[in-house]
Amino acid sequence: MKTNFVFCGILLATNLSLLAGDMEEKLKPALDAITTDGMLAHVKALSSDEFEGRGPGTKGEELSINYISGQFKSIGLKPANPDGSYFQEVPLAGIKSDPHLTFVVNGKPPTELKFPDDFVASSARLQNEIKIDGSDIVFVGYGMAPEYGWDDYKNVDVRGKTILMLINDPPIPDPNDPSKLDEKMFKGKAMTYYGRWTYKYEIAAKKGAAAAVIIHETVPAAYPYQVVKSSWAKENFGLDTPDKNKEAVAARSWITLDVAKKLLADCGQDFDALKKSAISKDFRPVALNAKASLDIKQTVRSFKSRNVIGKLAGSDPKLKNEYIIYTAHWDHLGRHPEL
Repeated sequence: MKTNFVFCGILLATNLSLLAGDMEEKLKPALDAITTDGMLAHVKALSSDEFEGRGPGTKGEELSINYISGQFKSIGLKPANPDGSYFQEVPLAGIKSDPHLTFVVNGKPPTELKFPDDFVASSARLQNEIKIDGSDIVFVGYGMAPEYGWDDYKNVDVRGKTILMLINDPPIPDPNDPSKLDEKMFKGKAMTYYGRWTYKYEIAAKKGAAAAVIIHETVPAAYPYQVVKSSWAKENFGLDTPDKNKEAVAARSWITLDVAKKLLADCGQDFDALKKSAISKDFRPVALNAKASLDIKQTVRSFKSRNVIGKLAGSDPKLKNEYIIYTAHWDHLGRHPEL
């Protein structure tokens, strides 16, 4: 029996009774079937040119979900969708953005950044154009406001403003050993959800900011700016909600470290000094003598994507409504001939 489906990037629901006495009997054939050659065969298939990068809403999606559902069927997983199929429809929208970003410092002539080499920008709002004119820029440190008793905003009103923030969580030194990070604050070396770009954009929306700009740094991010460029300069995807994501922050952006350092220097600020100040709970937002203007023209396409769901039922009727869920993603970046 083939069991390499777990790594493919799909959803599997398994009854908790498998954790009881019949677990070994049910799972041993599957575990024995996991081999290097078998896993490599799946990797080769899913990453092949035929699958065209597995982009949502493309031929690659059709090939991917059919491949996965076929594997589910061959190993005996039952369709988990109540309609009797392996597929669950998900309303998605693909968004292609053409952004233009300029900074004006101290009233001097505007500096226009180059897309995507200097910056990337897009919006989760499903509309054809986003315009932000002359928005005041405020540096908000790491942009944190979580349960760790940490608030980078300090009740400063950032509504309608462009907030500039650092990547990841604040790296707080261990008070007993400054060479290490404090495990009690943002889980030390581990990154919490508050350090993810998703949270930073979410809190920006809650605070009413017009735009949220993250300063990319390779070491704390653990990936170079090229990854940001190749990911965000292509078509991106979001849920196609009834309100067209109107509650999302209007503009979300990344800029390179060099661009950030120059912007701050032009404003009479030092990047390293600001970054150092941002690892203290006492940090307060710093209003910069600069304004941002952002114009994003967007092409939006709505379509139905699909999750692939298979179920392996347990044998204990008392636990039949309890599940262990294994989940991953089947999609990837798709084709992007421009890069």
